[in-house]
Parts: sequence; C-alpha cells; structure tokens
Amino acid sequence: MSEDESLENRITELEEKINYVILQINNLQHKVSDSNPELKEMMNLLQILTSTLKISKAPFTLLSQTLSMKDRVLEIHPDIKFDEISKAIIVALERKKRLNISQLTEQVRKERGSASRRIVRERVEKLIAQGVIREIDIGYGRQIELIPLEEKEEENN
Repeated sequence: MSEDESLENRITELEEKINYVILQINNLQHKVSDSNPELKEMMNLLQILTSTLKISKAPFTLLSQTLSMKDRVLEIHPDIKFDEISKAIIVALERKKRLNISQLTEQVRKERGSASRRIVRERVEKLIAQGVIREIDIGYGRQIELIPLEEKEEENN
C-alpha cells in the first residue's frame, strides 16, 4: 500500500467516523422531547456540536477530493511515471485552477518544501508534452491549467 493510499484510507476513515457521530447526534435529537427545559438546552448544545463536526469535516473532504483527483489523473495516464514535483504540480493546479510559472513554483514549494523555478518549468514542459496540462494565453502572460479529466476521458474513448 502506497503512502497516498494509506493517507486516503485514514482520511476516509475519519470522515466516516465524523459522519457516524453526526448521525448519532441527529438520532438523539429526534428522541429527546422538547417539553423538558433541561433537554431543550441539551438539544441546543447538540446542535452546536453537530455544526462544529460538520465544519471540522470540511478539510478532510477537500483533501480527499484532491487525492482522488490526483489518482484519477494517474489512472488516465497509466503509461506516465510521475515524479514528486510533477505530482505536486498536478495537486497545485487542481486546487488553484490556473497559475503562471512563478505562482506554480510557490505552490509546489508549499507542497514539497523546495523546488526551483527552472525545475518546475521543466516538469511543466514535460507534462504539456504528455497531455496532462496545457499552457494558455490569458491577457498578460501565460498560465498553466490541468486539461479537464472529462476531455481526456473522451479522447481515450
């Protein structure tokens, strides 16, 4: 099992546990009667707890979606071996949609800790040649974006 699969499994497990707690709180809320003032206050506290759990679940959901997107890109391009910088580029573009080379380098550094602009540019050129990303002209300067997976899936069919 790869590190990404292990992380994705742990994230999925945490999401499931949070969903279970939310479900149990909702079930408890339905069983509690509104006639008792103490129970009514407990209901308010349970609603606050439910809201807090839903908010705390959001980062896990976002991370899970990002990992899932990276996995889908890797599945569509099984013949391509992605290095860590290329994977970081894919993740950054998934999060930010379009970036120029400087912005992309900054995001890759945040993801990996280090990356030179030259290396990021080399990986971008390689990913463009492989059909994973594309460079587009938008007003002033060039930006890079992922080729939508739907377009790649249509091409493969």
